[in-house]
Amino acid sequence: MHYEDILYTEVEGVATITINRPDRYNAFRGQTCMELIHAFNRAGWNKEVGVIVFTGAGDKAFCTGGDQGAHEGQYDGRGLIGLPVEELQGLIREVPKPVIARVNGFAIGGGHVLHVVCDLTIASEKAVFGQVGPKVGSVDPGFGTAYLGRIIGEKRAREIWYLCRKYSAQQLTTGAGQRGSAT
Repeated sequence: MHYEDILYTEVEGVATITINRPDRYNAFRGQTCMELIHAFNRAGWNKEVGVIVFTGAGDKAFCTGGDQGAHEGQYDGRGLIGLPVEELQGLIREVPKPVIARVNGFAIGGGHVLHVVCDLTIASEKAVFGQVGPKVGSVDPGFGTAYLGRIIGEKRAREIWYLCRKYSAQQLTTGAGQRGSAT
């Protein structure tokens, strides 16, 4: 498969999958999702690969979720209404290799969910995490909501999902900025 929206490299047992749409803050469209699914399958089942690093091009964003400007009422891609996000999220969880999200910049909305479903996240000091769903009338089409609640607790996950605040990596790991939540 020829990649338009992502970059894929393998060096010394490390497969790096990069969303390469920095002009769109690495927001994904149908084409991006299909390429990511292909790349994760490629790396996940390659015996020469020991670990997968997942990142975004540039220094502004890891990923900011679905590209709302990439469609007119429907998403591009495999002729689906909506994106194959649940398939992508499930694949990231199921590949038999550790998947490390390398976050430099925004991991917002669907991009936040992508880092959540990875095995580990390494975040720069510029990383910003959060959700926007309630502000824009969007829901998680995959299982990121439930998975986030499982790994950080339901109250904390609800705070992140419903209040749409932005969090630094330090705030997420220390629990700082938790107004009114009991975790």
